Amino acid sequence: MKEVRNTNQKDIIKQVIMDNKDHLTGDQIYDKVKEHMPSISRATVFRNLKRLVQLGEIGHIEIPDGADCFDYRQHEHYHFKCNDCHRVFDTEIPYDKSLDDLNPKFKVDHHITLFYGTCSDCLEKRKS
Repeated sequence: MKEVRNTNQKDIIKQVIMDNKDHLTGDQIYDKVKEHMPSISRATVFRNLKRLVQLGEIGHIEIPDGADCFDYRQHEHYHFKCNDCHRVFDTEIPYDKSLDDLNPKFKVDHHITLFYGTCSDCLEKRKS
């Protein structure tokens, strides 16, 4: 395998991801990285995101009805997408490893679950 360089660009990208409780899209990450490095290109950000995922340093969350997001938390956990504000973030719902064994005809390594609904911030806005 090719030696991996630790670049300032990659460090800033990773820090932007770690500094957000919401899981940002690639474009949102690009916008935030650009504040620190105005000359960085979108292609460089997306290339580094792909590499960070390959290295296992960040997670990639596929969002079927929107832009994929990125997560620095590597443990198995579930995500929630708000139908109102479209933010994606971690849930407090415990990961259920027993779901991996529901069908003996195949071996599941892990599963990904994305919950949809209305987040507490948006529910609060509806009340006012």
